[in-house]
Amino acid sequence: MKTRVIHLQEGQDRAVARNLRTAVMIGKPQVVPGKKGALEVLADVWRDVRAVITSLGAPGVAVVAVDTQRGRVAGSMCIAAKPGMVNAGIVGRHGHCDLFLEGDGALSLRHLVVVVDPLTAWDGPAAGPGWDVRYRLIDLRTSGGFRDEGGRQLEAATVEGPAFVFIGRYALYCFPTGAADAWPDDPRAAIAALPERLYSDERDAEPDRWRRGRHAHKGRDQWAEGSKVEDPEPFSDRRSSVITRVTSVSGPSRARVDELGEGDELLGMLEVQSRLGSDSVRVGAGGADRGLLLGRYSRCDTAGATSLSLEKISRVHLLVVRIGDDLWAIDTASTNGVATGGAGVRVHRLQPGDELSLADGVGAVRWRPVH
Repeated sequence: MKTRVIHLQEGQDRAVARNLRTAVMIGKPQVVPGKKGALEVLADVWRDVRAVITSLGAPGVAVVAVDTQRGRVAGSMCIAAKPGMVNAGIVGRHGHCDLFLEGDGALSLRHLVVVVDPLTAWDGPAAGPGWDVRYRLIDLRTSGGFRDEGGRQLEAATVEGPAFVFIGRYALYCFPTGAADAWPDDPRAAIAALPERLYSDERDAEPDRWRRGRHAHKGRDQWAEGSKVEDPEPFSDRRSSVITRVTSVSGPSRARVDELGEGDELLGMLEVQSRLGSDSVRVGAGGADRGLLLGRYSRCDTAGATSLSLEKISRVHLLVVRIGDDLWAIDTASTNGVATGGAGVRVHRLQPGDELSLADGVGAVRWRPVH
């Protein structure tokens, strides 16, 4: 069974993607909202959305992107939940993104990652629409983040159940999958059946904080720390509560990590190497929970690192994040890929001494835990 299923519509063609970085962005990204609210737009395109939700036939998450100005589905991706394994998909306007969206300058090349936690329990299609699936939305340190239904900017969120977020003019409708008959065909009945979206520990994000922190330090070797992310409270059983809980947390927040936060536990080192030299990134528990970005862009934790100053290394190449007790490496739609043991990987659980090859061997990342 395929673990990622992608459909692009409305003329979206990744073959003609202009994979160029945003040259200038002054102030907040311009957002031109549609004339209708999230639920009105969803009602208009519901049958198309429902077709995507029911297509996977296994527990996971369906993400349907709707152009709110045109009122039409622009594309979709279904990400299956795997027992004991993380799965992920990338949203952005780079041609290598899973859910490729073009025509909106508010989107970064690699904007958002949808991370589906390992599957813990599922009783089959009769059990309901994958309520045991938990997923995370993590902004890849863009200037605008993403927005919830109330218009608040978020950096990251942990979700169980349906949730709606917005990037630029696109609405991303996220639904757990797993039951073919979980949702009625009639749009009005479907909207009425939607569980309440309950936002807990909600906080407004400051998605440009990493940029401000970077300019605050003058020394070339200053690596800024990020802000703390607390683990979300345990989710209640969706079958009995019928509520979507969206826990808003701080996402990756600063451009480079070296010194640990006060009281933070050192987990280990990421050793980055290429023909240009080597660098080491100290990984603390807080930084691992938020996520660390590796690449040659200024918004990455390896910004300015000599070893990654090579053109074949993507601007944002790899996300390293802790989920449960494990550290995972996720290819963030890099141009030249990530491999281990000679085989390309999209998602990889890091084990002591593991070496990941970046961009066909141009760079390498090794994980050295302290224990």
